[in-house]
Amino acid sequence: MPRRLLIGAIVVITFLVFLPTIRYALVYDDFEQIVTNPRLTAWSYLPGYFTTHLWAHSPLQAPNYYRPIFLIWLRLVDVALGPPSSLWHLASILTHLGATIAGLMLIHRMTGDFIGAALATALFAIHPIHTEAVAWISSAADPLLTIFLLLSVYFYVDRKGPISFVSLLFATLAMFTKEAGIVTPALILAYEWTQSRFTKAIEGAVPYFLAALLYTAFRMNALGNLATGVPPNMSVSAMVLTWPRVLAVYAAHLAWPFHLSVCYDVPVETARWPLLLLVLAVAALIWTIRGGSANVRFGAAWFAITLVPGLGLRYLLTGDYVHDRYLYLPSFGLALILAVWFSRIRFTPWRVVTAGAIALAFCLGTRSNLRIWQNDISLFRRAVETAPRNPYAKNNLADAYLKAHRESEAFPLLKEVIALNPGYRLGYYNMGRYYQQTGDYVEAEYYFSISDQL
Repeated sequence: MPRRLLIGAIVVITFLVFLPTIRYALVYDDFEQIVTNPRLTAWSYLPGYFTTHLWAHSPLQAPNYYRPIFLIWLRLVDVALGPPSSLWHLASILTHLGATIAGLMLIHRMTGDFIGAALATALFAIHPIHTEAVAWISSAADPLLTIFLLLSVYFYVDRKGPISFVSLLFATLAMFTKEAGIVTPALILAYEWTQSRFTKAIEGAVPYFLAALLYTAFRMNALGNLATGVPPNMSVSAMVLTWPRVLAVYAAHLAWPFHLSVCYDVPVETARWPLLLLVLAVAALIWTIRGGSANVRFGAAWFAITLVPGLGLRYLLTGDYVHDRYLYLPSFGLALILAVWFSRIRFTPWRVVTAGAIALAFCLGTRSNLRIWQNDISLFRRAVETAPRNPYAKNNLADAYLKAHRESEAFPLLKEVIALNPGYRLGYYNMGRYYQQTGDYVEAEYYFSISDQL
């Protein structure tokens, strides 16, 4: 099959798989981050993107995210597609396609095998694990970050001299897009180390560390701190002990990406034996790939390095430790490993049929998982299913019911929210809304007063 035709088939199939989202509502953080964000309505706000935090338009939000390039992307979408609407999902799909093409370019450049690269990239493009990152507009920072990181490594691999300024540019864009972009120097170091020697890897990564220092200076100027600005919700030891459970959930979702959700019930772990098993498993994987090709080792390094930011559990919302979008960027490393394997095998008719069946299952799985993103009610119904003891999921579903004037369905959820987390301000606020909407203004005032105190 001609290369252009194969690329076109990947693009068209991926586009069609995600196309239903252009009829979906804006959900979750989309309303506060996009719809009510005046900073996306005019270019005069552009300088402020670099000097303030992501949620500067919302005084109740913590100043913990610094993503000026993502804000520029949102502004460009507003210019191209008009005020926020379901059509904005088109921009998210196109960004995902951009990440897919960038991934194909890099894998082909590294392996030299176009067919293997195309097949691996196709699986990356249609894998259901990417549903959250593509269907949720506010999560478009993940595909955008992935584009910049892939192109940064691509132009580093393709450089003619000791430094590629184009690669450095994309690395800087990645850092200013999302916090996880700070891993760029580690990716460059890992790539060079798998290809040559450690001293050369250090030399190659130095310019990227300088770019990271530049980003850090801008971030500190905007946020006033180097860290997240959010107090940790658990100790370091508790976070480390919970890693095996989190990684087990991610492994399960990669292998069986069905019935996915925006929220999962992952409690803090106290036992030490799962951590021991994790250490043994990681050691076994390192031992297995130590003699493998440089591309396999880099693929494994990419997966591990880019997953690290998502394991900072102590700075995430309590009980909200797992999100499938955190696998968007790491999964490229798995695609690279798959491409190496595809380049080594002979495609018999049986293997072709098997590959086709897997691809079809992925397409159907993605379509199935997309449905929960149609609106807030369907989204948080699934969240309550997968995280039945999470007060934030229940509160979000109750909020969606109140907006839809389905007060009778909101009330029992709000009672559970307050019981699960008596110190959660929004639980009392939404209970006040419930009584206000049902005409009991005395009770409404009571719950609003508790919310104000909290």
